[in-house]
Amino acid sequence: MIYYRVALQLEQSSFWQWRSSTLTSLSSVFDVINAYAYVPRTAIRIFFSSSPICMDEMLKHANAGLLVNSVSVEQLWQGEDMNMAEVRRLELELCALRDHDSPYTFVLPTNMPQVLAWTRLLARVHCGELQP
Repeated sequence: MIYYRVALQLEQSSFWQWRSSTLTSLSSVFDVINAYAYVPRTAIRIFFSSSPICMDEMLKHANAGLLVNSVSVEQLWQGEDMNMAEVRRLELELCALRDHDSPYTFVLPTNMPQVLAWTRLLARVHCGELQP
């Protein structure tokens, strides 16, 4: 099943805000879109997911300028295919909306024997005895 949610981008803001609850049919999505006939079509976006749980996280990512599962009203009316396999594939590519591309930051352990061992290794690297 594909879940949908409609968001609007208000004039004074570049952020998206929910304007519907979680919907389960395209006819419900079109009903919500028709209720906002006065809003420019470019300010309406339809988000979709295989799970209703991650919708709020998707909105946060969209507001941060990151890639999410969403289409414009024109894309929806043109019949852009949103099959379950494609939705799931994109969610997996996005790593369930988590960013795994961030660099690793090394932090020393909190217990003293390990701190001393790491310090000794670091000293040996700086002396040239070991190559990292």
